[in-house]
Amino acid sequence: MEIAIKLATRDFERLRAGATADSPLLKTLEKAVPIDHAVEGVLFRGYEIPCNEEQAQDIIELARRCCPEVIPEIEKALGAVRP
Repeated sequence: MEIAIKLATRDFERLRAGATADSPLLKTLEKAVPIDHAVEGVLFRGYEIPCNEEQAQDIIELARRCCPEVIPEIEKALGAVRP
């Protein structure tokens, strides 16, 4: 099942900086695509990370170490695809 995690640019960069060069998670993060869209009239610039559920769980673990405030956004993306 495909999950799309959307993060603000600043949050994505902090998350990416927390991944080690030899981490398989880094390859997942490198697949992220820049996005721009409006949410309730407010322009949002950031990144969308395509991943599966296992990769999303790995991203949550990484976020716990380097930027725990983004965990709710990741869990929101996970919740959107779970029945």
